[in-house]
Amino acid sequence: MADQLLVRDGQVLLQTEEGQELKRPESALLEMLRGEFVPPWDGAALPDGVKFWDWRPPYLAVVHQTPPHVRQLRWIAPGSPAEFGEGVVYRKVRLSLPYTVLVALYEQQGGGLFLTHLNELYFRNAPLRSRRDSVCYPALLNLSCVATPLREKAWVCTQYLDCSDAEDWTGQLQALLEHVWNGGFNLSSEHHEGASWFGRSRDCHPALASVEAWQEASSASDAFALSVPWKPVPQTIGEVLDCVFEEANNGPLARIDLPARFLNFAQQAG
Repeated sequence: MADQLLVRDGQVLLQTEEGQELKRPESALLEMLRGEFVPPWDGAALPDGVKFWDWRPPYLAVVHQTPPHVRQLRWIAPGSPAEFGEGVVYRKVRLSLPYTVLVALYEQQGGGLFLTHLNELYFRNAPLRSRRDSVCYPALLNLSCVATPLREKAWVCTQYLDCSDAEDWTGQLQALLEHVWNGGFNLSSEHHEGASWFGRSRDCHPALASVEAWQEASSASDAFALSVPWKPVPQTIGEVLDCVFEEANNGPLARIDLPARFLNFAQQAG
């Protein structure tokens, strides 16, 4: 007989095919399910801009959207003595940007959530309304083209992310956003990963042939970025999330059945 889980009169009775029996209050099953389906938010409110989240223990993926805007960026200057690192010389450029979609992946460690190195950024010309919506690759330096067995992604390097260990997950998200936009845009992706999505997107529009042309088009229209046919990602944003979790777990998540999950939970709880 297969494992059976019975709930009756406020009690949970687990009977395994080996003949083992385990009885616990119904509240123990609810506690297990709550831990599986509700992230350890620690009472924090969802930050403005969070469109979706997906909790698949021990990982939490958060999808944050920034509306279209014109932003001043630090961009590598012509003739910079270094292509990346401390010796880079930057100039300021003012660029029109579409909706930007940040995918931040956290891992639960103890009772807290901590950013992993698996974070991504995408463009879109309309707001996200569904997990079935498409996204596009971001035409920016420092957004690396990284190929995995499942896809090509736009990876955010967080080697120099300035974030205190004391920050909660919302503070880490803000630090990641500031890291993306306030850091310098240089040729690190070209050197370390082989290409950035700026280099891979220059054929999308004549104004992307150079950052100077992009800046000129932005000066003519603040909404210029919303007219660009950005390079499409083959996956929807929901499928991107599925890939993120599969890559974080080095393969598909193995979902064991409810009786086995409860047995593990009860034995660990003592």
